[in-house]
Amino acid sequence: MPTQRTPFLFQAGTSPAGVAFGAKHAEGIFVSAPSPHILAPRIKAIREEAAKLGRDPKSVKVFAILTPIVGRTDEEAQAKYREALEYASEEAGLAFFSGGSGIDLSRFDLDTPITPSDVHVDARVHSTINTLSYQSPDVPEWTPRNIGKHISIGGAGPVPVGSASTVADFLEEWVRVADLDGFNIGYVQTPGTFEDVVELLVPELRRRGVYAPLGESGTMRERVYGPGQRRLRDDHVGKKYGYEVYDGH
Repeated sequence: MPTQRTPFLFQAGTSPAGVAFGAKHAEGIFVSAPSPHILAPRIKAIREEAAKLGRDPKSVKVFAILTPIVGRTDEEAQAKYREALEYASEEAGLAFFSGGSGIDLSRFDLDTPITPSDVHVDARVHSTINTLSYQSPDVPEWTPRNIGKHISIGGAGPVPVGSASTVADFLEEWVRVADLDGFNIGYVQTPGTFEDVVELLVPELRRRGVYAPLGESGTMRERVYGPGQRRLRDDHVGKKYGYEVYDGH
């Protein structure tokens, strides 16, 4: 098996600093938001910055966190979701959000909407602060109670619930709206969530021609960029630091 030498370079975050760093160094970027409309301008900024640096903007691959709950039918998936909610803790969700964002939600009434003006941004996660300014029917009102409920199941990303066809429609809509390249799969159960993805969702995505066919092999970088691209692309800043070595047996 050929090696790719330099590991595939992932980065996470869409703050101004994260965008600048990722556009220069990353091959893949992890992002998170409850709506593709929140991600769309952030991904656009990443690609524009990459282009300014002489990179192909589409060579920076962007992956959103997502926790799918997949069933053989929509009804089966909804039953799985209801069962998951029985074990979820809104308080734990609030603690997780506060710890990851630097925002102490215990200072707020559970049902009072929070806006960026309520939060001091020093030393906080800026992309999280910006998310609080987004208001739309596709996300709940930003109250601590709603945040805790959502975070307790899906973390910072969406939780699509349904049959393989329903969830596949959801994924394709996110890709279209946000200009995503893929998803980072979260889980409610392990290995249950991943088994459902592999056994139910992946075949549906393959049927639609949006998932790699069976038998595809190669290095991580080749699976992203295509066969033969085992090393950093020529337009990547790290390429100039490489040197050729004997590549024989």
